[in-house]
Amino acid sequence: MARLSLGALLIVTSLAGCTSTKSVMVHRPTDTTADAAITRMWAHEIEGVARDGDWLLSRSYYAVGDLIALTTPGEDLSHASIYDARRRTVVESIGSGVREIPIADFLARNHYVIVLRPSNMTAIDQRQALLRARAKVGAAFDIGGMFGVDNPQAFYCSELVYWASQTEARSGRSEIVVTPSDLMKYGEVIYWSGKRDDSQLVQIALGRAAPSRDRIAAH
Repeated sequence: MARLSLGALLIVTSLAGCTSTKSVMVHRPTDTTADAAITRMWAHEIEGVARDGDWLLSRSYYAVGDLIALTTPGEDLSHASIYDARRRTVVESIGSGVREIPIADFLARNHYVIVLRPSNMTAIDQRQALLRARAKVGAAFDIGGMFGVDNPQAFYCSELVYWASQTEARSGRSEIVVTPSDLMKYGEVIYWSGKRDDSQLVQIALGRAAPSRDRIAAH
């Protein structure tokens, strides 16, 4: 099972609530128009394929994301959350605790996003998982859980997703510490956004945004 080293965990937890320290490993487009167009395109694409209870695995633009990605094996992922297709929101646990935010706000802070459909779950099962996650909005961030010292009333990001989806019972696997990249083995990728700074992706997003801008200009 993938684990953070003790030293890395101390650094990660000290930065868990920090959103001002930027990543030095991944970079967003300098063109703000292109950047916004990519966020809108991703939101539209995800709304077209994802359903309640799908998992969103992502790579952020924060320094804490660099640390998590560097100190955990597997995919270069730094965060996990759960999607509400009806409300177009994301339930997640960050340094300040469990919260629910609009999908566009979530996407805007990420370099790329994977939508994973958890295995052995029906649409009804996934809806129930989403409701379990939402019931924990307001709960604290589980710093101890990242060391394998669980607080059942608190959750770190991938722990919330793992717990809400009852992954241990469904898979027969037990995880003491579960990282965002660990979650990849529990589902099927149904969407991959591509990296925000990819030049081809930028051109596609701008091309899709152009008709909307033209319609607005015409009025």
